[in-house]
Amino acid sequence: MSGKYEPEKYELELGGDLFRVPVHQLITPLTRCRDVTLDIMRLDQIHPLVSGNKWFKLKPAIESARKTGMPVLSFGGAWSNHIHALAYAGAHFSVPTLGIIRGEPEYASNAMLTDARRWGMKLHFVTRAEYRQRTHPDYLQSLLERFGPGHLVPEGGSQAAALPAVASIWQHPVFSEREYDAVFLPVGTGGTLAGVLFGAPSNVEVIGVPVLKYGEWLEQDISALLQQAGGAVRCKWSLDPASQGAGYARLNAEEAALVRQMQDGYGLDLDPVYTVKALRALQRRIVQCRIKPHSRILMLHTGGLQGNRGFADRLSALAPEFVGPLPL
Repeated sequence: MSGKYEPEKYELELGGDLFRVPVHQLITPLTRCRDVTLDIMRLDQIHPLVSGNKWFKLKPAIESARKTGMPVLSFGGAWSNHIHALAYAGAHFSVPTLGIIRGEPEYASNAMLTDARRWGMKLHFVTRAEYRQRTHPDYLQSLLERFGPGHLVPEGGSQAAALPAVASIWQHPVFSEREYDAVFLPVGTGGTLAGVLFGAPSNVEVIGVPVLKYGEWLEQDISALLQQAGGAVRCKWSLDPASQGAGYARLNAEEAALVRQMQDGYGLDLDPVYTVKALRALQRRIVQCRIKPHSRILMLHTGGLQGNRGFADRLSALAPEFVGPLPL
């Protein structure tokens, strides 16, 4: 995926109907052999730029900023899908935005941050040591004193105010037509999983697939978000410990080969940061007979495809290195 994205080509409405996104059944030799129905909810098709979970997590902040006239300030790395989506949403709704970016100013020339600057986002680069303070109240206050009043949005958009917006995913018409045994989704900072749990019915299991190495902090963060939002979890849920990834930008040969195979063989575009890792974890569960026959599974495609521009060369180099069979 390459080239520029032009905001004027697309429509995005705060109150619009976002649930006309398709749900595609993915039929592979593995799902047929194990008699498992696997559906993919294409939240990535909500919008080319503010896609997947990003729209749900940004919507409350954009609404508040429009009412107050104050800017939105948030955090991310040089290839952050969250920063990219926030910059576009700010441009579209005439909301000023500021990105606190982990890394060197030279990163401003990459494709993602070039888009963000073109859409009017101001970028402030910080060292990795300073970036680690992004949740400390004193540091956040210092940013507001330096840049002026604004709406602070945590990294990835994970905040209690966003949980009801994420939970609105359950209003998609597919849930009135089909009953699922489990819902799979990738997990970064935990905000999307918390929002899904906020609205999940009691008769479904929700399984999160971490893309980072995690500890108790992740479950604690998810629980804290739910508590702050006043939500009670009604369903069974878990994090898949066997699938945790090495990091956002880490990609191995198996994952690269799976991205290519899904694209070439099934017409399904995956991003290397989130969705490919969730699909790989789900496939392994099916191979290990941890998914019962006749189960109906839904996987959330959480978007981020514009970030593939930063992985194109690595995907092309890594995919041919994988020599083992893919669990398809």
